[in-house]
Order: sequence, then structure tokens, then C-alpha cells
Amino acid sequence: MSFGSAKRSLPKFLNYFQSEFQAVEFPFVNKVGENSKPNGIPLWFGKSISGGRKVTWEEIVPDWNRTEFCDRYLDNETHIFKQFKQHGYTTLQMEDWVETMIDSFPSCQGFYERPADHIFRPFSAFRAKYGMNITRKHLNGKLCRQNHHAIMDLLQQAITAYSDRPLFSWIWLIDIGHDYSNGPYRMDQYLIDYFENNRQVFDDSFVFFVSDHGFRMGVMTEIGLFERSNPYLAISIPKEYRDEKNGMLEMMRVNSRQLQTHFDTRATMLDILMYQPYTNFMDRKLISIPNEKGHSLLRKQPESPRTCGTLPISKQYCICQVEKYKVLEESLMTRFGQKVIDHVHELLDESNFTSICHQYELNEECILELTVPSLIEYGYSTLWNTYEIEVKTAEPSAVHFQTMVTYDPKTETMNFEKVVRLDKYGDTADCTASVRLEPLCHCKK
Repeated sequence: MSFGSAKRSLPKFLNYFQSEFQAVEFPFVNKVGENSKPNGIPLWFGKSISGGRKVTWEEIVPDWNRTEFCDRYLDNETHIFKQFKQHGYTTLQMEDWVETMIDSFPSCQGFYERPADHIFRPFSAFRAKYGMNITRKHLNGKLCRQNHHAIMDLLQQAITAYSDRPLFSWIWLIDIGHDYSNGPYRMDQYLIDYFENNRQVFDDSFVFFVSDHGFRMGVMTEIGLFERSNPYLAISIPKEYRDEKNGMLEMMRVNSRQLQTHFDTRATMLDILMYQPYTNFMDRKLISIPNEKGHSLLRKQPESPRTCGTLPISKQYCICQVEKYKVLEESLMTRFGQKVIDHVHELLDESNFTSICHQYELNEECILELTVPSLIEYGYSTLWNTYEIEVKTAEPSAVHFQTMVTYDPKTETMNFEKVVRLDKYGDTADCTASVRLEPLCHCKK
């Protein structure tokens, strides 16, 4: 859910959240990877798993490669649930999808033991296997029940059961908005009622209302491409810290006008956990938390400019705006479109998938605008050309690719950022499921 889609889908709740809890919105949060895992691991572990290049051409080297984040169990690593448990918190990790952000997708080891005191995965696994028929039978057809109701009910039980101790709860709702851009609207009034029913609890809590990325599928307008990389974030703080003397709210408002990433969101959670309690949450001085990339949103941040050149953000995802030019030269569109297809074939060949995947071809019978729907040049440099390109291929392997390309006109060499699919690919890449990271393959039947 992007910042823009949140404002459209949850207008009543977000207005309530700001007026009643003085929540601060952060409209300039930039994602650091394509989908959930490369944005969730920075939140849980403070590690990057997505590379690329910055707008300055500096290479972003991931902290963990695939072997480190996927092919081994992560129990021994320092993660957010372990850190809160070590400080006396009861922890909940609740996702409504059995292929959780860490545990499975895409075919990763995840955790061997459950990472938190309470997890929702048994219910999600049961639902994935048996559907909602048993739930419908149990409710005797009297209620319209959705996934998020079960998770929010479990949080309610935890709030009641653990009223005598600190509670860290992580709720990651996938089903309601992943495939439906207007899906979260169903929770607009529901969230207001939930917060009202637990008003005292939320007035005594730090509440992070956070997303990992924006809507990613389908043909994108310029606004859609921007929103895809601009996840929503708003934070409310306990009522006792909302006065001017404390200064926390004002500091957050200052930082809300700067470019941020979820490395900073994580640093904020760690600040709340490990540093602010020793000063009664009054400290606004800059600190650097050991082994962390981000800086707390409750404190002053470094004075150096916060841009896609100074933060760990690939130019492919940068939301900072530069001059852009729509390229209409047909020969260039066709040549670059074919270069993208050739690059995908090279990636599949390197993964030993060539024999099980269709070869892609540009649809020469279509008009060019349907084969290369978009080629946009970005005004980053006079030394090289940076393009964002979309490519559609022909049947029987019709896909919709998108990537960014850097082209050196002197050497006529090209460098590619991560290639993603904008179409809803479903099971078309399942033949590579044991090792795939992205569905570049369109499997042969």
C-alpha cells in the first residue's frame, strides 16, 4: 500500500489517527527492494538483500546473498522479535499468508523455531489447505468473516491476556490489499472502531502503521510507478510524550519532510526499545546505533543531504524527481526492447533454466507502442543515458517486463537493473520454484 493509495483507501481512519492520536505521516519513504522480502528483511534484521546502483552510479552491495538470507535458517541472527523478547516483551508475529515474508517465499528456510511467542501461521496453513468452509460452518452463516478479523481478534486476546507486561505485536496483512488496490477500503471504519475499543492501550503505545511497497501489478501510469516505490508510514506515540516540552512530535515532523527508508523505521523501533527509556524518552540528539544503516525518526538525523545518492536506494526505486523525456524514436525502442529480452535470456541461461522456459520474442505483428509500451529517459547524467523501459512479449509466453537501463553511448554498452514482471504471473514460473527469486521464466507446458 503506497502513501497515495492509503490516503485514498483509508480516508476516515487516517484522519482519525492524526486527529485523535496526533500521528505523524512520512510521505517520502522510499522502498529499497522490489517486493516484500527485500523490504521486510531491513525491518526485521537491518540487512539489505537487494543490490543495484545509486543515481551516482555507486554500486549497492547487499549485506546478504541468497545463500545467507534464503538457504539457511535465520534463528541465530539478531532479529526484531528476539531483540524485544530479550528486553522482557511478549511478542506476536501475525501474517495472514502461509508463505510468510521470511519463512518460505521463495522456497527459503526461514526460521526453524517460531521467532515470536505467538504466531498466526498455523491458522494460515489450515486455511490454505481447507479454505474457509470450516469457519463458515462454525459461524453458522451469521457473519461475514475475513482473514484480518481473525488476526485482529488474536491481537485483542493478547492485549487482554498480557495487560501486565510490555507487548510487541507485528501484524502484516497481505490478503486484503495485495491483489486489489482498493481492498484496504474494507478496513476504514473497522480500524476506527478497533482503536476506539482499545483507546487506552493505543494511547499508551507506539503505533507504526506501515507498508512494505505500493501496488506492483499491471500497466503503470507515471503516478503508479512513483507510488509503487513509496510505501505508507505513519507513527503515533504515547499520549504522555505528545506535549511540546518533550519535543518528540516536532522532531518527527521535521524528519517527515526528509527522504526516509525502512532502515530508519527499524532504527526508530530500536531507539524506543534500547535507548530512549534511559532518558524518559526526552533525548533528541543524533546517535548511530551499532550495525544499523538507519537513524531514528525520534531524533535529529545526520545533516548531510538525504537523497537517493546518499541513502541505500537503487535508482530503479528512487522517488526523487528529475527531468524525464518520453522517447518516441522507433528504432531505439525496438533495439532496447530486444536488448531487454536478450538480457532475460542470459539470466535464465545462467540459472540453467533455458531448457524449461519459453524463449521470448517481441511481437512484430503488433504496433510498436504495444510491444514497447514505454521508454523514458531520466536526466541523471550527461556522461551516460538512463532509461526506464517496459517490454511486452508475444504468445505463447506473453509477459510484461520492466527495468531500468544505463547506456554508455561511447562504448555502446548497457547495464541493467533488476528486471521485474508487471503482469500477474500466477503459476507460470512454478517450474523454477525450488530456486527462483523472481518469475522471469515462463514455463513450458
